[in-house]
Amino acid sequence: MQHNQESELALWEAFISGKRDAYADLYRVYHSRLYNYGHKFTADTELVEDCIQEIFIHFWMNRSKLSGVHTLRSYLFVSFRRRILKMMQDNKHSSAFIPEENFDFAIEASVDQVMINKECLYERHINLKNALEKLTGRQKEAIFFMFYENMSYGEIARILHISKKATYKLIGRALAELRSVYKQNSVLWMLPLPVLAISLILSFFY
Repeated sequence: MQHNQESELALWEAFISGKRDAYADLYRVYHSRLYNYGHKFTADTELVEDCIQEIFIHFWMNRSKLSGVHTLRSYLFVSFRRRILKMMQDNKHSSAFIPEENFDFAIEASVDQVMINKECLYERHINLKNALEKLTGRQKEAIFFMFYENMSYGEIARILHISKKATYKLIGRALAELRSVYKQNSVLWMLPLPVLAISLILSFFY
């Protein structure tokens, strides 16, 4: 993980210096990740692609002003998130402002990826699906960043524009909600929360 971050930072620095190959590589590395993230807000593929194109064009045109950016991953997701929420707001053709926390964020459990015994596959898949539907959009978004993008609490806090303390609470409540679905299963209920969370959530985001 540390190696990847160092490699991406080196790529970012090469991009800042004006190297077009680095710009293309940066786009290649992050396009699918931003595309996947954007589609959890909206099914509008054209809108998601437009947002990705716009932020990368903006980065290239303003690269001389980005030399102070040292948290590449967070910066990319913050920029993309801000852009896609604004475009979604504009597309609603409404003058009423919609708070960020009111936007939905879609996460679905995939039956063939959930790590559970085959005998209980269907029942537990339904339980997971129901549990995910109980989470707020912001809770699902925080879970996405932690378990899919491997982000720290600090990074998630920056992207969601909340404090680190609020991020701890947000993720803690989301995991507690997911775990509560399995209270009646004595084996799963005895698992430590991080182990249970990892075993249930890692594959939700594909």
